[in-house]
Amino acid sequence: MPPLALKDWNKRFAPAIQKIALPDRLRAGVLLPIIPEHSQWDGYLSSVRVEWEKWKTSLWQHPSCLLLLYAGLAFYEYDENTFWPQFAKAVGSKPLPANQQQELNGAFAKAAKYFSLKLKLRDNGTDFVGSAIHYIGIPLSLWDGFLDICEWALWQKDWKMPSDEEWSEVVEKRAGGRRRLRKFMTDNRESACSFVQEMLDAHEILTKDVGLTIGNIAQASILRVEYFDEVPETAEFLRPQNPDSLFQDRARLIWNERRKQICLQLPGVERGKLPAIWHIGAHSQAAAHGPDELVLNLKAFCDPLLLTLKSGSHNETQRLRGVASWGLFDMEGGGRLVNADRDEIPLKSFTLVSRTELEIFRDGFDEDENPVNEQFELADGTRCFVTRLWPTGKFAELRIGDHGRATRTIQFRTRAKIEARFFAGQGEYAAYFSRIQDFVKIERWPVLCVSIPHGYFRDNKAELAKKFEVFIDDKLAGGQWEQPTQDSVREYYLWKWSSNRPVIEQVKTGSASGLQELGKFFHSPPLKGNRILSVKSPEFTVHYKIYKDDPKRGMGKCWKDLPGAFLPMFLLCQSTEGMKWEDLVLAKDVIAPGLRLSPYLLHKYTHHGFLVQRGHRWFINESRAELRSANRDQCQMKYCGDPSVLWGLYRRMYHQILGTDLPFIEVVNNRGEIPYLQATWPLHMRGDIEHYFKHHKVVIGAILWSH
Repeated sequence: MPPLALKDWNKRFAPAIQKIALPDRLRAGVLLPIIPEHSQWDGYLSSVRVEWEKWKTSLWQHPSCLLLLYAGLAFYEYDENTFWPQFAKAVGSKPLPANQQQELNGAFAKAAKYFSLKLKLRDNGTDFVGSAIHYIGIPLSLWDGFLDICEWALWQKDWKMPSDEEWSEVVEKRAGGRRRLRKFMTDNRESACSFVQEMLDAHEILTKDVGLTIGNIAQASILRVEYFDEVPETAEFLRPQNPDSLFQDRARLIWNERRKQICLQLPGVERGKLPAIWHIGAHSQAAAHGPDELVLNLKAFCDPLLLTLKSGSHNETQRLRGVASWGLFDMEGGGRLVNADRDEIPLKSFTLVSRTELEIFRDGFDEDENPVNEQFELADGTRCFVTRLWPTGKFAELRIGDHGRATRTIQFRTRAKIEARFFAGQGEYAAYFSRIQDFVKIERWPVLCVSIPHGYFRDNKAELAKKFEVFIDDKLAGGQWEQPTQDSVREYYLWKWSSNRPVIEQVKTGSASGLQELGKFFHSPPLKGNRILSVKSPEFTVHYKIYKDDPKRGMGKCWKDLPGAFLPMFLLCQSTEGMKWEDLVLAKDVIAPGLRLSPYLLHKYTHHGFLVQRGHRWFINESRAELRSANRDQCQMKYCGDPSVLWGLYRRMYHQILGTDLPFIEVVNNRGEIPYLQATWPLHMRGDIEHYFKHHKVVIGAILWSH
């Protein structure tokens, strides 16, 4: 089908602008709803390219088209430092000389005046690009920075109250180096605050109603579907407990290395729309009521991909990113393709897939076990090249050169947000617990941690002391927040308990003649048994259920060399809900700050079945033990899996090994193997150990790795 004529686009755009009430035409973001969705935007640019040579000589002929060309490029293509290269590419022109840029800006100003839109000024004249950004709100390229500001506002009860100077300071810290975002948020504070408020409202709606998806909420707010497709953190902000649920009605391009394929994950289709057919290029497939997939492989190396659902006379088209010459797939996000045009991406594990070999430079990713440009053959015989990117810290950088094209640089960072965490302990004490249904049986008061991004408040420590309190069974616990460490992104505060009995209760009333007598009115009760710990602030409350038990003497020396190379298991056993990479990094900084966390080791454990990765999160999948006679009196135990299960075994055996020391636990880390634990027990206790392991679903076999 040939593209529409510009006169037809003008007839579509002009009435939509005219419908805007005159007072509202000065409002920031007012043109955003009029910009065509991405698949239609491509069609509009096709029309522009067809008629450009004629249109550029009489730009006034289609004024609304020129307005939407500026506004659409500001939304879809804006880069912090450039605008005109994107403009020239959009219209199919060679680089535009300065005099042509001036002519275009003059025509843009005339079109804006015709529609009663006021342009922004700057010191040396009119800010044409800034005006286009003003009227669309937040460009796609700046949206992740805007989300950081929304995250900050979520924690500030009076976030609208700061003075202009204080607001500028907040935006400066949260927006970082995004100059245009800083300027927009400060020059248009009233509109910017309304955008933030809409995001906070959407967060509340989507958190409460888990049945809503992107399509539902996008109709009621500034949110456009492109913000979700290009910046997945949008869904993480709006529904942190289950962000993937917001993508139920969207198709996604997925890399599946195990099945050697690149496929589209297709959403289920409402029964009322069936029968229906999915079409992409010359390929078609019947739609289903439930989620499905469409294998592309070679066909995935095309950008963009237009996926159309045909149901009777009704068509729905979704524009998707393709791999093009290379693509970056998020392995913690189910292998989905990410927007690699962003300058900064959250730090996770990725796979870089390309049709040809690339010039690749990495910093902060594992290189020893992951060479660049490994040859790989897809299931249909398509040959490509794969580079696995497994982070080794909190920051990484990737530079990609593609056969003479400009080098692409992407930075990867952990996201900065306020979080409260519960850890059983530090070092070897991190495994000193057992799970009893939804309680954690523990013998020491746990480590409570709150992380706060730098500059989140004027004084993070003072605000923490004022906002965050610790309770035991709704009784205020004695202690204080201490700042043990920080990194380039955030500060970590750990709760230091005042004593082993941190709750003080009043036991009688009356008057006291002195401090010594006053002590008779209060006491610290024993706290053994079921307790509920809480970290509370005005913004949220986090509960942890524990069973406080008495410690067993002598157990500590058996664990003193842990966690060592067995670190991943000590981290992952902290949560039954799994841990994302950034969770693991935070846990490592609290539990064992001096040790290195290897993503390669996580994948090796996964390969052997000890761990499993579901979506963004890592879980302990299985614990295994090998028991064999070492001699006539001793039994050697090898163990790999949840170390807290082993702690439970030691507490159990404590009562049966009276008069004898419990066995020392050794971390075995042989080259070519994955780390495991080893201990030597009295042979007569083998039956009791096997009984305990079977009761706790530990798989016992002749060889640790054969399961």
